[in-house]
Amino acid sequence: MAVLDSVKIADDLVRSYWHPIAHMSELANDRDFVLFEIQDFEVVVINDKGNLVAFDNLCPHRGARFFTEDYGNQMVKCLYHGWSYTRGKVNVAGIKTFQGCDIASARLNEFKLEVIGELVFFAIKPHTTLNEQLGPVISDLLVRIGGDIDSRADFNRYPFECDWTIALENALEPYHIPLIHTNTLATLNLGVGQNEFYGENSIWYSPVEDEKVAKRLRSLNRFYSVTEPYQGYMSIFIFPFSMISSTYGYSYSMQSFFPSSDSQSSFFTSRLYPVKNSEPKYKEITSSFVTSSAQINRQVFDEDHQICKRIPAKSWSTSAPKFTSTLEQKLLHFRRSCAEWNKSS
Repeated sequence: MAVLDSVKIADDLVRSYWHPIAHMSELANDRDFVLFEIQDFEVVVINDKGNLVAFDNLCPHRGARFFTEDYGNQMVKCLYHGWSYTRGKVNVAGIKTFQGCDIASARLNEFKLEVIGELVFFAIKPHTTLNEQLGPVISDLLVRIGGDIDSRADFNRYPFECDWTIALENALEPYHIPLIHTNTLATLNLGVGQNEFYGENSIWYSPVEDEKVAKRLRSLNRFYSVTEPYQGYMSIFIFPFSMISSTYGYSYSMQSFFPSSDSQSSFFTSRLYPVKNSEPKYKEITSSFVTSSAQINRQVFDEDHQICKRIPAKSWSTSAPKFTSTLEQKLLHFRRSCAEWNKSS
């Protein structure tokens, strides 16, 4: 059955790839952390005295969760029995009471971390290096993007009531934009644009064809310090679960659609990162634009959610749809990539 395809490959994809999870600005201070839910576990990335650490959000003693918030600033301490973690070491409360067991071996279940262009990626058992997974074009692009970003302005998370493949394919294809995003994304009047494919990853570049909107967007350029921005709408797909999109490079929206253990639910998270202002005095001027961008993004994602939850998981397959628009090329590319994993798993 088709639904088994997505469930079958999800575990392999989660464990075999590097996944973008934060920008360094979100982890700038000691004890800053972010948390992500994936399948049946949670990943935490925290600044531990200047070192970034990624781990499963469970105390190694009795499995209580260290954190329940999406992000924040607090120490790694289990509220159940007082075990904590700092300076790379698990600190066991009442350690002398642990007899007849190898208490010195107590460790967090840590994951791998790499940073590229100020963007933080985590992995469990990656099948390749991060640079090889991304390829040189996208790696260089992410270095520029990460360097341009100022700090996170919005954090938006809730479960999408659909399989992760449905949510992701919706984000990949622009065919639905005029009908689903009539008063939001469609107001840009995006052109057909161009798809570029880099291994399993891809980028869609689309011009803003509403000249009044384009002129207004171009006028904002002097307020921002942007490195070689694309003059239009750009959407980067980082296989298998993540997207980074931007209009004129003034801010970047990073979205992830992680699988859950339920085929009719996926873990959606979006973060909005404005880029640095060309001068500090412009921050107040651009603040309303950032607020508006965050509100529109939230509306766009809600519109996507409302349509995606109409689509049952059994409708997805690694095979190409019987009827395919030329605007669904990234969708076809995604399915071909999934099909290869489906064969090997």
